[in-house]
Amino acid sequence: MTFTTLNTIIRDILDILRNSNVADSEVISKRRIEDKIHQVRALLLKRDLDKGKKPNPDYIQEIGNIKVIPVEMAGEDITDLGLESGANVYRTELQIPKTIDLNFSSGFMYIGNTVGDEIQFVPEGRSKWQRYKKYTSNDKLAFLRNGYLYIVNPQALQYITVRGVFEIPTEVARFVNPITNQPYFDYDSKYPIPINMLTELKTIIIQSEFKIELSAKTDVSNDSANNPQ
Repeated sequence: MTFTTLNTIIRDILDILRNSNVADSEVISKRRIEDKIHQVRALLLKRDLDKGKKPNPDYIQEIGNIKVIPVEMAGEDITDLGLESGANVYRTELQIPKTIDLNFSSGFMYIGNTVGDEIQFVPEGRSKWQRYKKYTSNDKLAFLRNGYLYIVNPQALQYITVRGVFEIPTEVARFVNPITNQPYFDYDSKYPIPINMLTELKTIIIQSEFKIELSAKTDVSNDSANNPQ
């Protein structure tokens, strides 16, 4: 059983705010709580990672079997990317969730093909000059543009795997595992934060965002009407 799901974190915060008396007519929006959970998690993770630490595995989410297509099929001109015509360039079919911005490294922890060959993530500008380098001109590179990952100079490629510290974990749900036909994340998946950070996350949310609700009366009758007591 997974205890650190998004559903359980939302429920825990509501229970604290309402002293475990949460009625069906509760006026505090679960979506509002969810948004604050994502925001505070990003703040806590960035604060930790900006110290130069190695990312905790609990921060990282994996998206497998991400389909990529040749840029020509996406209706793009390779030369618009600053690359020579005829270069092997692919683009992810879907936009990749935004990673948390870090001071010392990318929020991407791994980009690779389905057999485990890593593809180096670089700034877009570097990909334009890579072909002129004597010893690394054939390296496989990935860069980000408008939310899409572009892969330069690979062999034939259909799918890639990405692991990263994503800013909004629920955005991973847009990607579906083709084997299980299930999304890579849902509200009952393990939420990507270590257990030892949960107390601080809940405390920040409750004390900084829900002070009024913490002291306000609530409707404890489990009906459709909102009758605070």
